[in-house]
Amino acid sequence: MEQNGPGLEYRVTWKPQGAPVEWEEETVTNHTLRVMTSAVYAPYDVQVQAINHLGSGPEPQSVILYSGEDYPDTAPVIHGVDVINSTLVKVTWSAIPKERVHGHLKGYQVNWWKTKSLLDGRTYPKEVNILRFSGQRNYGMVPSLDAFSEFHLTVLAYNSKGAGPESEPYIFQTPEGVPEKPTFLKVIKVDKGAATLSWGLPKKLNGNLTGYLLQYQIINDTYEIGELNDINITTPSKPSWRLSNLNATTKYKFYLRACTSKGCGKPISEESSTLGEGSKRVGKISEGVNLTQKIHPVEAFEPGAEHIVRLLTKNWVDNNSIFEDVIETRGRDYAGLYDDISTQGWFIGLMCAIALLTLMLLTVCFVKRNKGGKYSVKEKEDLHPDPEVQSVKDETFGEYSDSDEKPLKGSLRSLNRDMQATESADSLVEYGEGDHGLFSEDGSFIGAYAGSKEKGSVESNGSSTAPFPLRA
Repeated sequence: MEQNGPGLEYRVTWKPQGAPVEWEEETVTNHTLRVMTSAVYAPYDVQVQAINHLGSGPEPQSVILYSGEDYPDTAPVIHGVDVINSTLVKVTWSAIPKERVHGHLKGYQVNWWKTKSLLDGRTYPKEVNILRFSGQRNYGMVPSLDAFSEFHLTVLAYNSKGAGPESEPYIFQTPEGVPEKPTFLKVIKVDKGAATLSWGLPKKLNGNLTGYLLQYQIINDTYEIGELNDINITTPSKPSWRLSNLNATTKYKFYLRACTSKGCGKPISEESSTLGEGSKRVGKISEGVNLTQKIHPVEAFEPGAEHIVRLLTKNWVDNNSIFEDVIETRGRDYAGLYDDISTQGWFIGLMCAIALLTLMLLTVCFVKRNKGGKYSVKEKEDLHPDPEVQSVKDETFGEYSDSDEKPLKGSLRSLNRDMQATESADSLVEYGEGDHGLFSEDGSFIGAYAGSKEKGSVESNGSSTAPFPLRA
């Protein structure tokens, strides 16, 4: 701030801390200086003094600075892994020597990954999880592990530069734990004094499943609840259970827990009421039906039976139904037969063959239809020769001229006289069946005008010269 003259510079001196050596010196005009040192993260005494053309400033005080850091060059040694429970372990290790840190030690890092499930023997790819413990310490707690599994674990030291080498992997196993709660619990059927429940396996068993603990009690929508009853289900593979000896027309709450040798997990619950004398079971979908949703699956409790389905407002203020219909569910035999036929290979192949044959027939019909507009007149003339037409064809036709068009009116009158004589304007003779001269060789109707023109010219004008025939 107080340069007090021109030519401001800085004299920088340094030497290893406490070493009986001379100071190294360098003068710079900048505010930074990069010095190459022989030691990694070694302490140095450093002084900076300001100078100008008139001389040196006050004597500086020494400051201890360290040379640059490097990665730690050694790994800790793991002493052991203590299993606290099925999801938590404690890891202990030995700290690395200070001179091997090559910098300022910031802490230790624990890496672990799951290698195998002890429940089914399934192996897993290496997906490393990292947990860091800051400061000088030689232990750490690793949580959130999977129960009944095998793990590999390593420890390493890290500083500001980065992490050092890993220790040798330590292999440990977690014991069995309690399962998670079952995925669902439903009352699939109720009777006068019984209820049938069905459930799904937990997402994580955390061990070998030994069974289920089923509990139930009366609630009846009052503050007083009944005694909690327990039923131990020792068949792990059984996905349903029928409770009998229940009270009729009574509301119950059911609880289900999955169990291993370590105990039972958290429960899942469901409520339902038993039926009374002559009553029908009423099922209610707990969640509301989305207004934009056009379909909603409804579980049928009894196959091959009739069910009344009602759609009501969500608040259930009144009993007026938006929709009501009687639906008959299919029986098990019918459904099985339908599934068997629709999944057979021969049935699918037959359907494909019929579809292919139908497509081929449609293609042939389309081609025939496009070709059906033309037909051979020559063949019909050979089968039914007409003397009058033959004589006309044998004549020598002259060139077309304006004078040939004049007999057209007469030919029309001649045609009308012929039609009156036969008293049928729609006579097939005039259109080709009896008189082939009315058509050209390609079967077009232009020949009809040509034929009339020829006949009219001969009758009215008496000319032997026939007009030029019109051809398509």
